[in-house]
Amino acid sequence: MKKEKLKILLVDDEKEFVDSLSERLGLRDLKVDIAYDGEQALEAVKEEEPDFMVLDLSMPGIDGMEVLRRVKKKYPDVQVVILTGHGSDKDAAEAKRLGAAAYLEKPVDIEPLVGTLHKVHEEKLKILLVDDEKEFVDSLSERLGLRNLDAKIAYDGEQALKAVSEGAPDFMVLDLRIPDIDGIEVLRRVKNTHPDVQVVILTGHGSDKDAAEAERLGAAAYLEKPIDIDKLVGALHRAWEKFKKSKRAVDNVIMAAAFDQAGEDEMARDTMAEFMKEKDED
Repeated sequence: MKKEKLKILLVDDEKEFVDSLSERLGLRDLKVDIAYDGEQALEAVKEEEPDFMVLDLSMPGIDGMEVLRRVKKKYPDVQVVILTGHGSDKDAAEAKRLGAAAYLEKPVDIEPLVGTLHKVHEEKLKILLVDDEKEFVDSLSERLGLRNLDAKIAYDGEQALKAVSEGAPDFMVLDLRIPDIDGIEVLRRVKNTHPDVQVVILTGHGSDKDAAEAERLGAAAYLEKPIDIDKLVGALHRAWEKFKKSKRAVDNVIMAAAFDQAGEDEMARDTMAEFMKEKDED
C-alpha cells in the first residue's frame, strides 16, 4: 500500500515566494495547499485539516500569531511550523508558548525545512501498556502502532515500574488487576516519582470506588474494557492536549514573573492577559 502524503498548508502573503516553495515541496512527495492571508488559512484548515501549517507571522488581516492561537485551540493535532523573516526572540517565545512545533527564519533552505517537517511528524507519543492479559495487550500494542503511537508492554506491576524508571513514557495505559503490584499502587508510585507521566486506567474489573481513587491519585482518564480502539486513542490525545495546556499555563506564569522582574511591565501584563483569556475560554 502506498503511504499517504503529508498534507502541508503554506500561509504567506509573499506570493512569488510561497508559490515557488509549494512547487519545491511538491517535488518532495508532499501534498501542498496555499493560503495568502490569515482568513484563507483558517478556512483551509477547517475544510482540509492538514498535517502541517507552515505559517508566516506578518500578514494582512489576521496575523500569524493569532492564526496559530486559533488553530492550536480548535485543531490541536495540526502541527504549526513558523517560517518568518520578520520575527524576534519575543515572537519565538510566544509561538512556542502557543504550541508551535518549530520556529524557523527566512531565508531557509528547502532540505532543513523538509527535515523539520518529517522530524516533527515522526515524534510519536510513547505508550507503556500494563496488562497481564497477553493476547489482549499484544493485539492492542499492534493496533496502536498502526496509529503512529509507540507502544511497549509490561505484563505486571514490577515490570511496569522498572520500565518507567528506565525511560519514562508519555502515557501508561494501566489495568488495575495485575500480578505482583496492583494497578492502584503502580499509579500511586508512578505519579509520585514521575508526575508528568499521564496514566490512563483501562480495566475490566474496576468499581466506582476504584475510579474515585484513581482520579484522586492523578489518573488522566478511567476507561472500562472492552473498548473501541478509536475511543482509546481519542482519550489519549485529549489527555495529552490537556496536559500540554496545563504546562503552557505554568510556563505563562513563570514567563510573566520573569518579565516583571526584568521591568518589562507591558510584556508581563500581556502574558498574564493571554493566560487569563485561555483560562476563561476553558
